[in-house]
Amino acid sequence: MPRIRKQIKPHELRSVVLHGVEYVVHWERMTLGSSFFLPTTATVAQVKSAIRAAVKTYGYQVELRTRREYDRFGVRVWRVR
Repeated sequence: MPRIRKQIKPHELRSVVLHGVEYVVHWERMTLGSSFFLPTTATVAQVKSAIRAAVKTYGYQVELRTRREYDRFGVRVWRVR
């Protein structure tokens, strides 16, 4: 039996949930070189997994790094392509 894939709508991709906390990302507004910071204790791999569908849908290439900003630990996500 063929597998039916659900069509993902852009507004469904805005919600990123990490360790029970929901973050809203407006992917369609991201320009080349822009970034956002997620204050979280999640690892880069966990964030990458959480945003995978949105990145694939928009065709973006992103770079993620753990950082400490505003006296908070988290992950910054840059759009590089």
